[in-house]
Amino acid sequence: MMKLFKYSILSLVLTTNVGLFAGEVELADQLLQSHRNHEKIPLVSSIHSDLSIIQAYLIQSDYVKKRLAGKKPAGFKAGLTAKSAQQKFNVNDALAGVLFANGDFTHIPSIKRSQFQRLMLETELGFEIGKAITIPIANITELKSFIQVVFPVIELPELGFKAKPKGIDIIAANVGSAAFIKGKPVTNFAPLDLNALTVTFTKDGEVVNVGQGADALGNQWEAALWLVNTVIAQGWRLEPGQFLITGAMGKMITAEVGNYQADFGEFGTIAFSIVP
Repeated sequence: MMKLFKYSILSLVLTTNVGLFAGEVELADQLLQSHRNHEKIPLVSSIHSDLSIIQAYLIQSDYVKKRLAGKKPAGFKAGLTAKSAQQKFNVNDALAGVLFANGDFTHIPSIKRSQFQRLMLETELGFEIGKAITIPIANITELKSFIQVVFPVIELPELGFKAKPKGIDIIAANVGSAAFIKGKPVTNFAPLDLNALTVTFTKDGEVVNVGQGADALGNQWEAALWLVNTVIAQGWRLEPGQFLITGAMGKMITAEVGNYQADFGEFGTIAFSIVP
């Protein structure tokens, strides 16, 4: 009940634009301009150091909606789902961002690193929505009734900030959302223990990361539930075909030129290359 109360308060603030001022709109426009000009991401904290997390999400919302230009999100992402990552950026919770349809690199076998300022790589799981979600979900059992497939994902976050970012910078800049690669969907996921899943990520045959499903907030389904309720609180509607990604399994690594393969065990493999 307390969690739902928390989400309802957040929803009231974000959907009514309480506290939105001209400076926040200006910061969102700066983020948009840097994206369009293929420039380093500006630090909102260097301009307004006293911004709250809610204000950072307001900036994110304005920035994202301007980038969407009336189109719908491809899905939503969780970031900083490991406690160590939260401590590094001085936040007390995971972060939520929006995924764009033009970031779908599933059918692009060779990805140009030069398209990005500082491209990173993460191994994650994705949850595709089967029916619309418009209100907060009470528990994992209820959430599972809305999920039609689960699939492996490589997320390619963009962390090309002008300087070392703070938590509010990452939130405002949409949690590094840039691109993703989707693996083959698994429809019969009910009997699978997603938290016991191990993923082994290699570059040119050498292991660069090993992660567990439980790395995302300690429980994949809890992470998905948190993400659903957070984006609903922000005023988004989750629609069939959209999907959630729940945060890194293992560590985030820098994208370097080479041939990569992620082995997700029962969920199959994803292979791709990074080129200059």
